[in-house]
Amino acid sequence: MTFVLPPELWDETIDHLWDDPKALTACALTCRDWVPSSRLHLFRTVRIQSAKHCARFAALLADRPEIAPCVRRFTISAEYAGIDSHGEPKEDDEWVDNVADIVPLLVNVSTVGLSRVRWGVLQPKTQDVLKRMFRRVHTLFLFEVRFLASADVITFLSAFPVLNELYFHGVSWTHESPAPLLKFDADGNVVADSQEQQAMRLSYLFLDARSSPTLVTEWLLNHPSEQRLRTIQLCWREIDNMKAVGDLLHASGSALERLLVEFPAGIPEEAVLHNQISLVHNTGLRSLHFGGLNAAQSRNFLAQQLFPWVSAMLSQIRSRTLQEVTFEFEITSVRDLLSLDWARIDRDLSREEFKGLHVLFYVSCEDAVPQTVKEVQALISDRLEGFRERGTLCVSCV
Repeated sequence: MTFVLPPELWDETIDHLWDDPKALTACALTCRDWVPSSRLHLFRTVRIQSAKHCARFAALLADRPEIAPCVRRFTISAEYAGIDSHGEPKEDDEWVDNVADIVPLLVNVSTVGLSRVRWGVLQPKTQDVLKRMFRRVHTLFLFEVRFLASADVITFLSAFPVLNELYFHGVSWTHESPAPLLKFDADGNVVADSQEQQAMRLSYLFLDARSSPTLVTEWLLNHPSEQRLRTIQLCWREIDNMKAVGDLLHASGSALERLLVEFPAGIPEEAVLHNQISLVHNTGLRSLHFGGLNAAQSRNFLAQQLFPWVSAMLSQIRSRTLQEVTFEFEITSVRDLLSLDWARIDRDLSREEFKGLHVLFYVSCEDAVPQTVKEVQALISDRLEGFRERGTLCVSCV
């Protein structure tokens, strides 16, 4: 007697193997009925890295056009072809124009990644084809993408009307240029160029210091649709423009739930004294992460205390939903930690509304021998005695 498994059962089994290409391939070869589900996962993510990859994928789509609708995440990654005599990477992105014949077939793509692509040297046809795809993209990853001018970056980002998540890493441009002119209504509010542009609601933003985060931040603040971000991951070196950070936090308001900040160059005294990076308006904050707290590179002011802006931001928290605060320190010796305003930190973390809070310290020490680890853990534990009565403290040394 032959038993037939219900389609729901094998679909669930194949879904469980979504990240195992070998198993999915075996399923597709085992049973004809398993092919559609297996194919959906096998081609969900496609990454084109060379002219050879591009040609091979184009041939596959020509032979099996039913594969094209399976692609949801599409990445174009132009890897460097070695290093030239000046120590600079050799470009190898001429083949990127070949994707112009593939992209129109990928009708279900919602996530796009561009890596080491020079947008300004792409043929107009390629740019137009990609922009048509951008209209339905919700998640965008940019890594070491280069533009001719800063205004080109704004024009590029404006081609994503339904963008929800933006990862902006190592993006650069050759020269600064005036931003595209904005349209204003009678009340001075920015007006969208189209109803499509009005629809963008960004919820996740990642900006690294290798790009110019100010450019993207000001673009968001001037966007015709209100941007209330839920997650912000920010590495900021432009210390002369800290106000833009504060304006972004203010604009996100109670929608912001998760904030990860890193200021490798520190924060100017004026920005701290004038509360330019206040968290007062982020009343829905659930997680706060302070990264890159390098004692050796910290700017010392305000009675020589270490990282005074950390203490200031903690004091400004008005959220009653805060669940976790994380600190990442880099120190040369245990003595570096003595310069922190522990009394103020303990007082702020011990507030009644923070009862049950989890606080994590990740400390990287140049001399991480067992004795040093014990000293670090003991110092932090002793200094946060009040908090330990109300919350959970975890100290890890690496």
